[in-house]
Amino acid sequence: MERVAKMASESEWEIVKQFASDPPVDVKRLASKLGLTYVEKNMPSDESGGISYDGLQYVISINSDETSQRKRFTAAHEIAHYLLHRDILKQTGHMDRLFDSAAYRNPSDPFTPAQEVQANRYAASLLMPKFAIEGEINRGTNSVSKLASKFDVSKIAMRYRLENLGLIGSIADD
Repeated sequence: MERVAKMASESEWEIVKQFASDPPVDVKRLASKLGLTYVEKNMPSDESGGISYDGLQYVISINSDETSQRKRFTAAHEIAHYLLHRDILKQTGHMDRLFDSAAYRNPSDPFTPAQEVQANRYAASLLMPKFAIEGEINRGTNSVSKLASKFDVSKIAMRYRLENLGLIGSIADD
């Protein structure tokens, strides 16, 4: 997994490594082990989720109408914000994750576009660790859809991850 977690404590980093070592990553249990509360609730259709801090606890809220794979990626993205950007979150109190950047309308706008990209990359590396993908390929998994199924992510997310890792050429793009 890409080592970008500078804000996370060593014990948090060990927890994340433990969960990432056995895909598919159980993001709900990971959130709980990190001391985060995970809730699914009704949200506007253009909002995938968010993370909030009330001075006592961090809560990851996920849109209950999203697909299970989208929920997992959004939760991983919010975990990344907790690990990497909690100092910003403590100042603002919340961050709403709107998956479509064109629809991004969060008035407090606490995270920069670069921090959003960082959280997306971290989420991808958490859910689809390079070593685990390479291991599956070496064991004969030979298609995007089979890898996506193994890691419980969408085919689009797996395709992007394979492209970013330079592995897409060795896999059937079905």
